Amino acid sequence: MTKQTNDLSNYYRYELVHGDHADFIAYQRNLGAGVWQRFSTWMIPRGNAD
Repeated sequence: MTKQTNDLSNYYRYELVHGDHADFIAYQRNLGAGVWQRFSTWMIPRGNAD
């Protein structure tokens, strides 16, 4: 899932990425010409399912 921020939607967006043991939020900025650069990532760890 990718969502662009409202006011600055042409410049910044964030993406939710699902992994096997954690989810990640990747914050990206627009470099122009349709190129997005990821410059920050946060991990959301999942609990153990026992």
